[in-house]
Amino acid sequence: MSLLDAFKKKGETAVPDISGMVSAGMSDQDIIDSLKQQGYDNSVIRQALMAKGTQQQQAQQTQTPQVMQPIQQVQQQSIDQTVQQPVKQDQSKAAMSEESLDTIQAILEQIIEEKWKASSSEVEFLKNSVKKVDDFSHSISEQLDKLSQRVDTIQNMMIGKTEEYNKALMDVNVELEAFNKVIDKLVPAMSDSIKELRDLISNFKSQNPSA
Repeated sequence: MSLLDAFKKKGETAVPDISGMVSAGMSDQDIIDSLKQQGYDNSVIRQALMAKGTQQQQAQQTQTPQVMQPIQQVQQQSIDQTVQQPVKQDQSKAAMSEESLDTIQAILEQIIEEKWKASSSEVEFLKNSVKKVDDFSHSISEQLDKLSQRVDTIQNMMIGKTEEYNKALMDVNVELEAFNKVIDKLVPAMSDSIKELRDLISNFKSQNPSA
């Protein structure tokens, strides 16, 4: 018996302890029915229920700081997560951006390498084409040089032949002039000789009529 019960008036009914019933999970109606079966009147039952409510309020007040602490921890964790989430998002975006930059750089390097290979092939083709053109030009130049040499040779031969022909003509002219001079000397002498021969024949005929 508690100290409070000792000071109760004689003949006053004690308020029953219904904490065990509450702990057992009994409802208010079940507690009322049980107390009535035990012989308690309505006023005592009401006091017991009121005491139960007071105990529950005290228990809630006692547990409130303990309950609030986990709530505050959860809120703090939520705040931390909320604060950390943009950081993680920024880190994720930064990582994605870095990966994107690496991917873009790799693609650009591949494109540049392909373009360089294509350009190298084109440059090599141009070099070969230029070399072929140079070789062809050199061959044409050599042929032109040979043709020029042949033309020079033919021209020199023609000049030589012309000089020889001119010299031969000059020699013929000299011989003709000499022959003309001889003829010029022979014609009068032959004329005189022919005249003398005619005179001799005439004299001979006159001296020998029977001849």
